[in-house]
Amino acid sequence: MQTLENFQTVYKYKPEREIPFRERAKNKITTVKCSQIFLSTFPFFEWIKNYKFKEYFVNDVVAGCTIGIMHISQGLAASILAGVPPIVGLYMASFSAIFYTLMSTSRHISMGTIAIVCIMMKPIVLTHAKPETIDNNFETPPGLSWSEAFQKPENYELTSVQVVVVVCFAVGIWQILMGVFRLGIISVILSDTLVSGFSTAGATHIMFSQLGSLFGVNVGKHSSNFKIILISRDIITNIRTMNLVSFGISMSVMAVLIIFTEKIKPRLDKRFHFPFPIEMVCVIVCIVISMAFDLQGKYGVKCFGTIPRGLPPPSLPAFWLLPQVVVQSLPVAIVAFTITISMAKILSKKGHYKIEANQEFLAYGCSNVFSSFFSCIPVAGSMSRSLVQFNVGGKTQITSLVSSAFVMLVMVAIGPLFEPLPTCVLAAILIVTLKGMFWQVKDFPKILRRSKVDGFVWIGTFSVAILWDIDFGLAFGLFLSAASVLLYAQKLKVCVLGKVPFSDIYLDVQRYLIVEEVQGIKIIRISGSLHFANKNQLETKITKLVLGKTSEKRKYRDDKKFDTTHESSGLAPILQVVLDFSGVSFVDSSATASLKMLRDDFLSKFGLQMYLANCPAAIFEALVKLEFFTPSFKQCERIFPTINDAVLFIQEQTEKFHDEVINL
Repeated sequence: MQTLENFQTVYKYKPEREIPFRERAKNKITTVKCSQIFLSTFPFFEWIKNYKFKEYFVNDVVAGCTIGIMHISQGLAASILAGVPPIVGLYMASFSAIFYTLMSTSRHISMGTIAIVCIMMKPIVLTHAKPETIDNNFETPPGLSWSEAFQKPENYELTSVQVVVVVCFAVGIWQILMGVFRLGIISVILSDTLVSGFSTAGATHIMFSQLGSLFGVNVGKHSSNFKIILISRDIITNIRTMNLVSFGISMSVMAVLIIFTEKIKPRLDKRFHFPFPIEMVCVIVCIVISMAFDLQGKYGVKCFGTIPRGLPPPSLPAFWLLPQVVVQSLPVAIVAFTITISMAKILSKKGHYKIEANQEFLAYGCSNVFSSFFSCIPVAGSMSRSLVQFNVGGKTQITSLVSSAFVMLVMVAIGPLFEPLPTCVLAAILIVTLKGMFWQVKDFPKILRRSKVDGFVWIGTFSVAILWDIDFGLAFGLFLSAASVLLYAQKLKVCVLGKVPFSDIYLDVQRYLIVEEVQGIKIIRISGSLHFANKNQLETKITKLVLGKTSEKRKYRDDKKFDTTHESSGLAPILQVVLDFSGVSFVDSSATASLKMLRDDFLSKFGLQMYLANCPAAIFEALVKLEFFTPSFKQCERIFPTINDAVLFIQEQTEKFHDEVINL
């Protein structure tokens, strides 16, 4: 038997020294060099020195061209969701890769358009943009002058592109600030359950937003809530005006994509090391059919129309709009970061390298700020493109530079060739691409069986996003997640321990029938954080276990089928209380005050002594700082390294007391 003081002496315990803020800041400033700051901000210049040209370059070029082809179909499709011209999706694929390649720590993320971010942009565009510019194809608007960028001209209305550019800049600023203040941990706010429910609802919103193009039916531009309900109403009301040619093309493209994905693609993947660009093939075939049969002129099929050739000139965003969109851009910044960093972590594990969340925040932020000067929507990492980039054999972010150059070449040379493409084709491609997100509905029963709280978070996020709006669904999901964390944080597990016969092992008497409580000692294990929110719960549970009336019948059967029944009631047999702190992870001043009051009440009213055992070093140091130990409760006499040490000490003291009584 030994006390904690002897234990600390034997094993040379050294308390952790609290370093003042000034000293920590001084150490960082003196130890970090400018070159280290530069290389940590731009990791590209660190790893490019060790780039294995012969081994990596061919793989990066092949993967880059493959991703570039995907960028074209996905960029044209996703940008429509935000109410901007399709060419904007190609701008995003071109410019976002530049800063991201220089600053990222992930080797396989493909930055550009992402459907969920685009669908989140639509309400902002509908609120602030000139109505006739939304969902219409037009030339990129001329750039704003310096004065127009900072001060709104009289009666000036922004186009949809000019609005998304301002949001893109705001999103970038948010992400840079979060990276500077080391808030990469914010990604844990969006749990896997919340992201699953949110992305499933987002996929549903995207599908409904494309039903008008799919059926060739006019659907209103709804900036209010309950969009899915309103779109469903418009579809049902105008179903008689459905363009059968558009509907036939859409269904044909969807059938081809589904059959290829389910039946043909698995066989091709076994033979070839790169994916067959079926979406691009569908686009090319439909362009040829549209030109051959004049689908727009003869059959009223809506096509892209004018697509500008070349790259957009740099221009200033309308900074005067920032105060009106800065709050709306925050959830976009968080969602874009969380979805991208989640994919980056998955791929980094597969590729056996590390990523740094705060540096990724800076990389995303700078990519968005830079892209905002080139008519771009906020960018993020695409799950499908990133997986293809990894599977095709891309080794580094050189792949992103190659795909960016490929898309730029397409815009400069063959952009106008996409003008006859029916918009219903991209709607079909988009809906089939979201199939994986729709199938997440199948995960809900499994989530519910695993945890009712997680199931409630999933269905709550999904329901509010579907019935109300996607932004409100995200906010409600965050609220539910935070509430569940607070609920679990307040929960405190307290149980009575008993001793395993002929050993020094102590286990929960309710779960292990072989153990028996030590006579005259109530051993209580506390698990969880002790703080102001559960201090009353702590007092109540300990008091009930020590002073409350208990009656328990427990049975143990050995080979001889021997039964024992243990009954105890009242306080009579209890002389001492031992608190096992092995499961305590945190303690604050309020909980410490409650423990002190409980300790003093036990002693003054009932003559019960309190002991501590298995106290972690951090908790012990916190108790010392919070003055839990007093002259009447000396740490050298009341705290022990193990439960068994405390029990042996109490039994020894009890025997001495009995001997003294007998001698008297």
